[in-house]
Amino acid sequence: MKGFLKKYLGFIYSRKEESLSGNQHTDKREDNNNQPEATAAEFVFQSAVEEEEGFEAFARYLSLRIISKTNIESFPVDEFYVREDLDDTITILVLDYPASIEHVVRANAIDWGKTESELFERALKNLQETHHRVIIPYEGHPQAGMLTVSGDDPFKTSTVLYLEEYPALQGTHGALVALPDKDTFICKTLEDDISLEVGMQFLVHFTDETYHNSESRISKQIYWYFNGEFTVIPYIIGIERMTYVLPFDLEDRLF
Repeated sequence: MKGFLKKYLGFIYSRKEESLSGNQHTDKREDNNNQPEATAAEFVFQSAVEEEEGFEAFARYLSLRIISKTNIESFPVDEFYVREDLDDTITILVLDYPASIEHVVRANAIDWGKTESELFERALKNLQETHHRVIIPYEGHPQAGMLTVSGDDPFKTSTVLYLEEYPALQGTHGALVALPDKDTFICKTLEDDISLEVGMQFLVHFTDETYHNSESRISKQIYWYFNGEFTVIPYIIGIERMTYVLPFDLEDRLF
C-alpha cells in the first residue's frame, strides 16, 4: 500500500526516514524498477485502525503541518486539503500515524461526510491536545532573549496555529515570530522599542541565513504576532546595513 502511494503521489513520510535523514527533504520516492505495475483499482484508502470504520477511524490522527508556499504546485487544492494561515506558507491536512505522516487526499475523505472546516478544526484540536509544549530559551543565543518551544517532532512549527495558548511568548506589544525551516520556531516578546530593535537585529540575519542554508525551508519572513494575527515585517539586507519596515499599527504602539 505505502509503496504504491510513494510511487504515484509521494506523500508518505516515514518517521524512521526523517530521523535518519536529519534536515534533508523527507518526501522519498521508491525506485520504479523495484515496484510492480499498479492500476487505479489497487488504490484503497485504509485506516491504521482496523476495528473502526469511516471518519472516526482517522479522526484521532488528523493534524496540520506548515510548509513553504513554494510547494503549492505539489499539493494542488483540488486534490489535497490546503489553506494559508501565514503569508509565504501553506498549512496542509495530514494523518499523523505512529510510523508515518500521510497527506489527506480529498477523494478519499469524501465518504467521511465532514466539511473542510470541520476537518481542520479537528486537526487543530488534536495538535493542541497531543503536543504540550514547554517554553524554553533558544539555545546558543541567550543574549538575544529568544524563545522557542520544546520538542523535536515534525509539528513544532505548527505551534504558530495556536500561539494564543502561550501567553509567555507574547509581550505587551505582541511578539516577533520566525520559522525559517521545519526544525526552527523562534519568538521574541515585545515590551518596548528596545526589545524590538534587539529582536530584529538578531532575527533578520538568523532567519535569512537559516532559510538559505536549510534543505527543509519554510519561510524567510519575520512576522509580528498580535491579538491572533500575523503581519509580515519586510526587511532588506544590504552591503553595509540591514533595514526593515514596521507595520503602522506596531509603530503606533511603540513610538
